[in-house]
Amino acid sequence: MPINWSYVTMIAELTKWKLSLAVAFSAVTGYLVFAGDAGGSLVVVATGVFLLSSGAAALNQYTERKSDALMARTAGRPLPSGRMTPGTAAAVAIIMLVAGSLVLWFSGLVPLILGLANVLLYNLVYTGLKKVTAFAIIPGALVGAVPPLIGYTAAGGGVTDTVIILFALFMFLWQMPHFWLLLVRYGSEYEKAGIRTIYGSMSTGQINRLVLLWITGSSLLLWILAGMFMPFKVPVAVLLLVLNIAFIAAFARIIKVSDAEGRSRNAFILINSFSLLIMIILIAVS
Repeated sequence: MPINWSYVTMIAELTKWKLSLAVAFSAVTGYLVFAGDAGGSLVVVATGVFLLSSGAAALNQYTERKSDALMARTAGRPLPSGRMTPGTAAAVAIIMLVAGSLVLWFSGLVPLILGLANVLLYNLVYTGLKKVTAFAIIPGALVGAVPPLIGYTAAGGGVTDTVIILFALFMFLWQMPHFWLLLVRYGSEYEKAGIRTIYGSMSTGQINRLVLLWITGSSLLLWILAGMFMPFKVPVAVLLLVLNIAFIAAFARIIKVSDAEGRSRNAFILINSFSLLIMIILIAVS
């Protein structure tokens, strides 16, 4: 029986496979920060987190299908576009969540609890608060901080260890600019869908300045905290400082671009590239 690639593509869209891969990689980073090398359970952790993230994304699109239909940015998704039925989406979400839970269970009880708690944080707390308060971005950003904890505890580390708390803080702080940059480009669409944001109370210029201030403050804060609690060798510390300064300078140039679409796209790429580079460095020095 030939594979229906159009259906595979729809499921990939529904589960946000690229984002889910990035989430799994952050969990892998957390695992390697503690273990130092790839043990037998690394693949289990990566697979479990990927499946849970995919299921959470599918469930989110099922829950928000009516809101997604009101925004041009999301109207082309499988559910609001009518390419997939809600029942099918719900089934995919359940299968992914159950499979991810079963796989992650083999990594230990703590990783499983963290994974399930993150699904609830994303689909219950964050999604439930989006139309209530602009502060919903806080639990939304916390969702990105949990996967490294899953990987770290699966490798045998403690959930309150300083090194993983700092890495989780990095992931949390780096989520905020994502939300705000989307507002610059899609703020009116969010308002149309009834999602509460700071778009109505801040101008585009003010949001851009907020993002730059947040990026600058977060970068320097994390570098200082890493120097205090994760003393790297001098070459690594210098490399991180240079990367931070270069990142801030590049970001300052990007947000001055007049083209909103290009500015949002380039800033998104820069933030994700910097985050990936930091994770690679952490893996290399572990």
